[in-house]
Amino acid sequence: MPWDDRFEALLRAALPYLSPDEPLPPDAELVDLGIDSMAAVELLSTLEQAYDVRFPDDSLHRETFRTAGTLWSVLSRLFSQGPTP
Repeated sequence: MPWDDRFEALLRAALPYLSPDEPLPPDAELVDLGIDSMAAVELLSTLEQAYDVRFPDDSLHRETFRTAGTLWSVLSRLFSQGPTP
C-alpha cells in the first residue's frame, strides 16, 4: 500500500541526507538517510499526533524504523484500527 503525502512530508523532514528532489523508495534504509535515535523519537511523536495513533511498546524497536516501507506498514496498521482512546 503506497503511503500518503502527509507521511512522506513528515518522514522527509526527519531525513537530513535525503534531498528534496530525490525519490523515497519503500526500501530506503532510514539510517542511511540520516535518521538517528533522537530523530526517530521525534518522528514517532509527530506521526502519533498527525495520525491520532499510539505506537505500542512492542513496536518501538529498530526494525520498525529500518525502512520507509516498514515504518509505513506499522503506522498504517495502527491507523486502520482507528483513533486512540
